[in-house]
Parts: sequence; C-alpha cells; structure tokens
Amino acid sequence: MAFRPKILVVEEDPELQHLLVTTIQHMGADACCFEEPETVKSLVETEKFDGAFVDWDCHKLDPEELTVRIRKSKSNAGIPVAMLSTRPDQIDAVRGFKVGTTFFLAKPFGSRELEHLLNATRGAMLQERRLYQRVAVNLSILCEWKEGRISKHIAGRSINISTTGVLMKMTPRPEAGVAVTVEFAPPRPQTKLALKAMVVRTGPGDNVALRFLQLTKDQQEQLEIFICGSPTSSSALFPVG
Repeated sequence: MAFRPKILVVEEDPELQHLLVTTIQHMGADACCFEEPETVKSLVETEKFDGAFVDWDCHKLDPEELTVRIRKSKSNAGIPVAMLSTRPDQIDAVRGFKVGTTFFLAKPFGSRELEHLLNATRGAMLQERRLYQRVAVNLSILCEWKEGRISKHIAGRSINISTTGVLMKMTPRPEAGVAVTVEFAPPRPQTKLALKAMVVRTGPGDNVALRFLQLTKDQQEQLEIFICGSPTSSSALFPVG
C-alpha cells in the first residue's frame, strides 16, 4: 500500500486554503483543515501528521504557539512545518525558524511553489512516518547481556517492533541503561537479525523497551522491509506533480 501523507493545514484565507487542499490532494496526500483553535491545539498532541502548513497571518490562533506545540508533541515533533506569511521580512522569518518552522513560503503563492515544497519534504515525511510506525507482532527474541561477569541469555516475546526499537516481554529482564544484543527472525525478509540495543524503559510488569543502536545500512533496510514493506531509498512519494 502506497504511503499517503496526512498534512495539517491551518490557513485563514479561503482561497489559499482551497489551493493548499487541492494541490495536496492532487499530489496523493490528505489535507486536514480545522477552524477551531482549541481543536487544532488538541489534535497536534493526539494525532499523527506527516507535515503542516501554518498561516502566520492567522487571527484565530497564535501561529507561534501552535508551532511550539507541534515541536513539543510526542507524535509530531519531527515533522516538516511550513510557515506561510505575507510578511517576507527576514526578522519575521527568523522568528519562525527559531520556534521550529522548517520552510518559509511567502504569500501569495501558486500550485507550482506548493508542489516544489511538497517534493522537497517528501523524504523527511516518509522517514518521520517510519520512525513513528510500529508493527504489533509476537516474535521470539533472544536477548543477551552481562551482569558483572555473568552472561545472561533470555528468550522473550515481542509486543511491537519499529525501525528504531522493540517493546517486548521477558523474565528476568535487564535494567534501564544496560546494553544488550537481540536476535530475531522477522517473516520478511527471511533473514535473522542480530542487533545491538539499549534498555530505555522497563515495566509495567515484565515489559522492557529497547532502542536499537549502530544499525548498518543493511540492517536498517531489513527492518524497513519488515515494518513498512520496502526500504526508504526505494519508495516513491507524490508520484503526481
């Protein structure tokens, strides 16, 4: 299934909002528009988006505060954020970049400028989505670590796996901060993975969260094939344009 980005659109001008929505949809993405400030503030902290267009001329909400909220949110902190403004003043642009905007787009703009910007951000959107994406899967995982001079070899079961780590159940379990090695065989590709990791969180119960470390390019691609169906380098985004 092709990746279809979900892009937040906050634009007060009806004509520019229509241009944003139609261009985003034309390029194979979903545009999400919301009018109420409190709804927008809540959604950036509870829903996952792949990018955002924020109107810095907006009177209904504080665009600077919204950008800060996006950057502080758990699910959207790393997404590309485009600042839309009728004030092409360098000081104003710097203020936007300072709070976390990624791009500056001066009004008025046309569909060509939007298409170029969307294509420029496609790699970042896909990578951000893949970092966020997790697959719920029950796999046998062998975990090895050392406690003093004693080597531990404990088999556990995965709860979910991402391209950056794994949440699993195991007893006994290593403590937070301990370096481990994990081995498991994902159903695709059919190659056993032996990865370095670190315990970042334990509990509740016998849960343990691991973050993968020092992945090779081949290991990263194998994880992406398992989690997303294909490696980032071979995926197409915005085929229309």
